[in-house]
Amino acid sequence: MLSAPEAFMAVANATAAIVEKAPPFVTYHVHGLFRAAGESTVDRTVVTRSDDGVAVVHDDESGKDELRPAFPAPPTFDALASFKLSGEVTLTVGGGKGKHRDGDMRIVNIHPLHYVTGPSQADAVARSIKGYVVTYAPDATTELGHLHLERNALMKDAHWMRDVWYDPATLIPSRVVWGGPNDFTLDARYQTVAGHWMMRTISASAVYHTPMWFGRMTVAIEGVYDHFVFSDVAPDPRLAPTPAPPGGS
Repeated sequence: MLSAPEAFMAVANATAAIVEKAPPFVTYHVHGLFRAAGESTVDRTVVTRSDDGVAVVHDDESGKDELRPAFPAPPTFDALASFKLSGEVTLTVGGGKGKHRDGDMRIVNIHPLHYVTGPSQADAVARSIKGYVVTYAPDATTELGHLHLERNALMKDAHWMRDVWYDPATLIPSRVVWGGPNDFTLDARYQTVAGHWMMRTISASAVYHTPMWFGRMTVAIEGVYDHFVFSDVAPDPRLAPTPAPPGGS
């Protein structure tokens, strides 16, 4: 049986490999929810280019679209790897809708997580994950793997992984949870669609201290994914690769 750190490395490598095999273009619908002193929802249809996460995001209500990072995250987002998150929720009053919240969440991977294991002549090799103490969670079974991560003194990042659930047969994650300051939580859940590893839901939340609300206010953004369509050719010409110049220069 693999040690818990070795299992984490195996899961990370299996995930990186399946992300590399993602369809070139993915179209999906996402139902977004914004919470900040109440809640509002949006529906958006997104066409994204898998190799860099650039997308055409179409607002189903207004009919407007724009070329920008996928909302709220590319469906192939690897929650085991480091990421950059930016988000905002705007609150407007009036217009016949009362208080209406709109917003955005853009979360992209900085680089994939991959471990290289080289040959060793040692009789025993101790594995560790920098910044973490990795153990099997008490509820881990042969049908559902569950790794728990605790920060150690080497952890210097602003956010940190807490739990990873995965299929022991394929080593592919079904859920990854992160934590951070101000009660920050990132929760990514996955599904398999036509053999492809895709996002099912993603949510991020944190608690902010603001005089405007006389104390603490939770700001949260969520996305629920469905209606996936995969293609090798760009469904929108704005996502087509730029042709190489004549002569390759």
